[in-house]
Amino acid sequence: MAGPTAAACPAPDEGLAELEETIHGGGFWRLVPEYVPRVYAPVDRRLLLHVEACLRRLA
Repeated sequence: MAGPTAAACPAPDEGLAELEETIHGGGFWRLVPEYVPRVYAPVDRRLLLHVEACLRRLA
């Protein structure tokens, strides 16, 4: 069985854009309880580095 093709796996930037579009379109929030805040920090390199550092401290 062959592995996934490049067309089946979007580039990281495309995947991030698709996720952001889904979130802003309300496709994600309908699955989340009302008490969860709907405002979040924009995803950028600085935020990703911060999250990575926090996860490494927990590991």
